[in-house]
Amino acid sequence: MFNYNRAFSRNIGWVSKEEQRLLKYKKVAIAGCGGVGSEHVVTLSRLGIGRFSISDFDEFEVHNFNRQAGAFMSTIDKPKNQVMHDICLDINPNAHIDDFPEGVNESNVDEFLKDVDVYVDGLDFFAMNARLMVFKRCEELGIPVVTAAPMAMGASLLCFMPGSMSFSEYFDLDSCQTEEEKLVKLTIGLSPTMMQRHYLIDPTTTDFINKKVPSTPMGVKFCGGLAGTYVLKILLNRGDVRTAPHGLHFDGYLNTVKKTWRPWGNKNPLQKFMFNQVKKIVLTPQAPLTFDDDMTPIQKVMDGAKWAPSGDNEQCWSFEFTSDMTCTVHGRDTRHSCVYDLQGNASKFAIGALIETAKICASESGHKIEVEQAETSSDENPTYKLSLVADKTVEFDELIPHVRTRCVQRKWMGTKALTDIQKNELINALPEGFSIVWFEPLKLRYQVAKLIYGNAYTRVSMKEAHSHHQKIIDWGKQHSTDKIPDKALGVGPMMRAMMKSALSKDWPQFEFMGKYLAGTVVPRFIMDFMTSIKCSAHFALVAPEECIAETDYMKAGAALQRFWLTTDKLGLGFQPEYTQIIFSEYLRRNVKFTDNLATIKNAREMESLYVELMGDIPVNRVCYFGRVGQSSRPSSRSIRKSLEDLKYIPNKAE
Repeated sequence: MFNYNRAFSRNIGWVSKEEQRLLKYKKVAIAGCGGVGSEHVVTLSRLGIGRFSISDFDEFEVHNFNRQAGAFMSTIDKPKNQVMHDICLDINPNAHIDDFPEGVNESNVDEFLKDVDVYVDGLDFFAMNARLMVFKRCEELGIPVVTAAPMAMGASLLCFMPGSMSFSEYFDLDSCQTEEEKLVKLTIGLSPTMMQRHYLIDPTTTDFINKKVPSTPMGVKFCGGLAGTYVLKILLNRGDVRTAPHGLHFDGYLNTVKKTWRPWGNKNPLQKFMFNQVKKIVLTPQAPLTFDDDMTPIQKVMDGAKWAPSGDNEQCWSFEFTSDMTCTVHGRDTRHSCVYDLQGNASKFAIGALIETAKICASESGHKIEVEQAETSSDENPTYKLSLVADKTVEFDELIPHVRTRCVQRKWMGTKALTDIQKNELINALPEGFSIVWFEPLKLRYQVAKLIYGNAYTRVSMKEAHSHHQKIIDWGKQHSTDKIPDKALGVGPMMRAMMKSALSKDWPQFEFMGKYLAGTVVPRFIMDFMTSIKCSAHFALVAPEECIAETDYMKAGAALQRFWLTTDKLGLGFQPEYTQIIFSEYLRRNVKFTDNLATIKNAREMESLYVELMGDIPVNRVCYFGRVGQSSRPSSRSIRKSLEDLKYIPNKAE
C-alpha cells in the first residue's frame, strides 16, 4: 500500500517533516508536458507536491525520445497530458491533478491557475502567444513564476515574483516586429551570456523560421533540478530567490555557473548587441534534417562512404545509383585546376579511401562490396561499379562509428607520447605490406617542422596555387559542405581576418606582400612550424612499392583511411602534411609545376631535407605524411554534400 510519508521520507533532512507535509498540500501549475514540462512533472511529483494543474494538447512522437520524460515506445501517439497524469499518479497515487488536455487558452487560463501557489513554465519554446497569455495572467493574479530553459548541456533560470520585474518588462517583446524576433529576445533573455554557443557543433540545426532547435536530455534534466529547487524555496519561503533581472545559468559541458544580471532586461545595451548577433544566426532558413529511412541499401552505404577524405574537401566523385544494391562511382581528378593533384594522383588516392569507406559501412548490415572498374573508366575520370552483396561471413567493422566523426585538427595538439598500445593498434589497422615510420622526439619534430615550414613557402610563393587557395576557404563559417571553413584553420579571429584580407588580393599584390612585407611568415610559423612542434608524433605511411598505377594510389588511400579512422577511435587529433609528398613527386618525375625559379629552388632544398629525414626509407615509397596528437575533437570542420548534390549527371562538366 502507498504511504506518502514513507514514499518521500528520503527528502527529510533537506526539508523538515513539517515542510514535507506542507508540500503535500501545495499546488503547482505546469503548462506543457513535453521536454521540460514532463521533467517538471516528474521532479515535483518526487518532491512530494500533492496538487497539480497540467496541460498539453500534443501527443508523443519518436523525435521526443532524446529528452522527454514521458516518451517511450509504449507511449507513441498517446496524449502527453494523459501520460504525464498517469506517471504522476504512479509516483503519488494520492496526488490531485486538474487536467487540461486541450492546452491552456483564454477560456480556461483562470481555471488552470485556480488556487495555484507557483506556476512553472513548460510550454514549447515556439508557443509564444500561450506563454504571453499565461505569464500576464500570473502577474495579474500575483502568482510566482519559475521558468527554466534547456541551453545545450546546461540550463538557465529566471524567476518572476509579485512586486519584482515582470515578464513583459524583462523580455521587451512589444518592440518586436515579427514572431521570430520575439523568439530571439526570448532566447537572449533566458540566456544573456549565450555561453552555450561556443560548442554548438552544427549551427544549421538552429532555425527559428522553420521552428527547430537542437536539444539534449541533460539540458532538460538540469531544468528539472533548477526549477524544482526554486519551487521548493518559494513554497517553503526559505533560501535566496533571485528574481528578474537577475538569473542563473549553469553549463555542465563548460563546467561553468554564472549569475546573470541585466538591468532593464532586453533593453540593456548588451542585450541589444546580442539580439543583433543571434538574429543573424537563427533567422536564416536552413535545409531540414534528412534521415536514411527512405534510402535504398546502397544509398545508405554511400551516404556514409561520402565522408571519406579528399583534398581540401573537393569530393572528387559523383554517384549513379543503378539499383537498390548497385552504384557507379564516377571519379574526377582536379589536375587542371589544382596544382596539388599531379596527374590526378591525389584524386585517385581519395577514391581509394571512398571505396574502402563503402566497404566499412557495408559491414554494418552484413554486406560486402564487390568492385569492378567500368568500361567507361579513364585516367582523368576513373569509374567503378560497386555492388552490395549479402555475406554471412562479414563481421561488423569497429571503425564504422568513426566514419562521420573523423576530421582534421589544424590546431596545436598535446605532446604526450603515444603509448605502445596506441601505436600497435594504428599499425595493425594497415593492410598487409604497409608500414609506419614515426618521428616522435622533439629533435625529430623540429626537423619535420623545418620541412613543413619550408614547404609552406613553396605553396604560398607560387602563382599556380594562389587561385586554388582563394577558393578553398569558406570565410565566416564553422562548417562547410564543399570547402574548408575558416574557423577550422587553427588560428584566432585576428589572424583569420589578416588571411582573408591577404587572399582577397590578386597575385601581384599577394606576391609583393609575401616577398617584401613578410606577409606569409607569421601564418606559416603558427599554422605550419608550431603545429609541427605541438603534437605527439609525425608519421610517414610507407607503401610496399612506389605508387605508379591507379590501383596503387587507391590501395594507399584505403590504407590511409583505416589509419585515420583508427586515430579517431583512439581519441587522437590528426592533420595531413601532404605537401612534401606532392612536390617530391613533381621533382622526381621532372614535371614542371611553376614558373617561379625561387619556388623551384626552395622545393629542391626541401626535397633534400625530406630525403635526409627519411634516411634508409626511399621517399618514392612514402605515400602519406601527417601528424597526430592528444586532442579533443574540433568544433569546426568540413562536412559533406548531400547525396542529391553528389548525384551523377551525364555530360555535365564537373
